[in-house]
Amino acid sequence: MSSLKSDSDSKGEKPSGSSRKPGEPPRGLPSVFPVGNHQECVNCSASVLDQFAKSFDKSARRWELIVYPSLFAFIILAMYGFFLIYSLTQDMRSMASSIDPKMGMNMGSLTANIKSLSDNMEVMSTHLEYISDNMETMSVDVQSMSENMETMSESVTLMATRVDTMSTSVGDMSIKLNALEPISANVAAMNSAMHLMTNNMARLGYDVGGAARPMSFMNRFMPFGN
Repeated sequence: MSSLKSDSDSKGEKPSGSSRKPGEPPRGLPSVFPVGNHQECVNCSASVLDQFAKSFDKSARRWELIVYPSLFAFIILAMYGFFLIYSLTQDMRSMASSIDPKMGMNMGSLTANIKSLSDNMEVMSTHLEYISDNMETMSVDVQSMSENMETMSESVTLMATRVDTMSTSVGDMSIKLNALEPISANVAAMNSAMHLMTNNMARLGYDVGGAARPMSFMNRFMPFGN
């Protein structure tokens, strides 16, 4: 219906070129036309431009009916969103105040404690680096000690070998000493015989001493005596 109405309106209205002088070309149209078609081209161009303007005006009005309410609704929603954000901020502030009235002071203390913790972490990092250096030095010392332990192990092994050799020698000597037991028995028998002979010699001396007294008495009567 709108297209038919627009067509009837376009037919009922006079073309814009009819108000101009005959022979003068309308504005925006070239001054050179084919011979015999000047008036027809002017009428066609004017009707086309008129229809385009009307359709553009109608579409613009339609878009205005859509865009303006949408823009108004968007503005209302944006204002409502800002109101919700403001309300949420106020609610969060009141909730924080109700939970901890001294939250500002506590947050300041927390910031100071975090700074102190950061300083302590830096000091601990320095100490850990120092410990790492000492661990490297200790690793070198442990490696040297391991080498010394290997040398000591070799020395202990050599000493154990020599002790085994000495134990074998002592065992051989014990066997040889066991072989000397008959000699010890003979020496003991000889010692007993020597004791017996000593006793006999002592008795002989006593007997000789007892016989010397009568002999000295008899020497007085001997002519060759003193």
